[in-house]
Amino acid sequence: MKADLILKSNAVFTGCENKPFRGGVAIKGNKIIAVEQDDGIDKFCDERTKVYEYQDNLIMAGLVDGHDHLWMGAISDSDHELDLNASRSEEEAVEMIKKYAEEHPDEQRIRGFGWFPANWNDAPLPTKMSLDKAVPDRPAYMNCADGHTIWMNTRALEESGYSPDMELVAGSVGVDENGELNGLVFEPDAMAYAWKNYHDFPEDQMKEIMRNFMKGLASQGVTSLSEMSADEYTDSTKHRYQIFKEMAEKGEITSRVHVYTAFMRRTDFSEAVKWTKEFQSPNFRVVGVKGFLDGVTSTYTGLLLEPYADRPDTIGEGVPLVSKESLTASVIAANAAGLPVRIHCIAEGSVRMALDAFEESIKVNGRHGLVNTIEHIETIHPDDIPRFKELGVVASMQGEHLPLEMNEKIIRLGEERCRYEWAFRSLVDAGARLALGTDYPVVRYNQFPGIYATIARKNYDGSMAGVDNGESLTLPEALKANTIGSAYVYGREKELGTLEAGKLADVIVTDRNLFEIPVDEIKDTKILLTVMDGNVVYERD
Repeated sequence: MKADLILKSNAVFTGCENKPFRGGVAIKGNKIIAVEQDDGIDKFCDERTKVYEYQDNLIMAGLVDGHDHLWMGAISDSDHELDLNASRSEEEAVEMIKKYAEEHPDEQRIRGFGWFPANWNDAPLPTKMSLDKAVPDRPAYMNCADGHTIWMNTRALEESGYSPDMELVAGSVGVDENGELNGLVFEPDAMAYAWKNYHDFPEDQMKEIMRNFMKGLASQGVTSLSEMSADEYTDSTKHRYQIFKEMAEKGEITSRVHVYTAFMRRTDFSEAVKWTKEFQSPNFRVVGVKGFLDGVTSTYTGLLLEPYADRPDTIGEGVPLVSKESLTASVIAANAAGLPVRIHCIAEGSVRMALDAFEESIKVNGRHGLVNTIEHIETIHPDDIPRFKELGVVASMQGEHLPLEMNEKIIRLGEERCRYEWAFRSLVDAGARLALGTDYPVVRYNQFPGIYATIARKNYDGSMAGVDNGESLTLPEALKANTIGSAYVYGREKELGTLEAGKLADVIVTDRNLFEIPVDEIKDTKILLTVMDGNVVYERD
């Protein structure tokens, strides 16, 4: 059999070994038909084969992002949303918002993403007053970078139906000293009312936004990702999924999408099962369920086992978001329905709760073989580290969240408890499976800064990120966690994540050999070529 496409280099990293070798990858249709060392790949070449020679550039499997938010991320990657990551104060953010609103008079709503308390030197959280002045004529929605707080003006609060005394299943609505709405809403369950409007676009704009996003993903070598927003089973969600499925079947979705729908407070998963059958195209599929157990430590909504160092009056405000009994019942029911469960757990208290629930599911359902995961795990108690292997639970983590926090955990937990912040090394050494990703749009979908952070554990300015706790990965471990590790979570490790004959042809080429450069240069890596499903979907000029 002769190949349609051959990629050759002095550095081919299959993900099956720990070092690259000189050789090549042969592709026929949408499959890899051979991976050979030295010149062995040449026997798959004839006059019709297109051959790419890459000298010392690294060839590896396409990046599989283990955790991101498809539609929220697509909006963030468009001109329909303002990037607030560079803001260093409420005042600076307001000026950026005002300028954006003036330059976009046709936008029905003004959307922004990326303001972050750690970037504002832990200043008081913003209020609707400043946003009302900046955008008086349209609803304005400003998502915090961690996705767990939304800042709105009066028009957005009114459009979304918020009131000071509204009943919520979880999360909270911010009020001022007079009991009036202050413009802030906390945690996804409460934020859902705002997100319904935030995510609403006409169909033609939705398609335009998604096509643009696919181009961006291809340029960063991301050939698989997820929708981790835990969308509810509504008509609007289903309509959006139908649009994306149709786009996928037309070849317009060029990164394989894996969707996890709503999970918490349920024991009937018949609708979720129905959606896994309806949405099952090769590049857009519903594969499981996801829920939120706590929030984030930046706003004291991460669930700890002991009080916060800087707030000894609490182990977490308003958390856990469901009771232990409710969580356990939902996990058991979802696994019984054949659905893998993924649970957002920022801190050690929620991590333990989730592990306990997964353990109970095994007692009831037996060794079901489903890939349950815990998401984020920014802090963990050492007693719970070996339980990941024991229970077959995957640790799904995000390397770049470490520098994003700007050493915040040291303030929130104290140095001693930060011994087990982002405990990559301890988890791997204890035999846990590790899947890495970005949680985009919390950070960009370029995975190399996150890979760098897991290896070097440095902040953006080059200083130590967090405490010096030795929780670093090696380069091969980090690359595998960003490819085969995440493919395993999606149940696709036999199809994706390594360069092997018979697997789907998702392959990338980087502009440098990561194994031969100083560690600090890893974060600057660029993509030269992205092949997805056997097709070249990005080639750098």
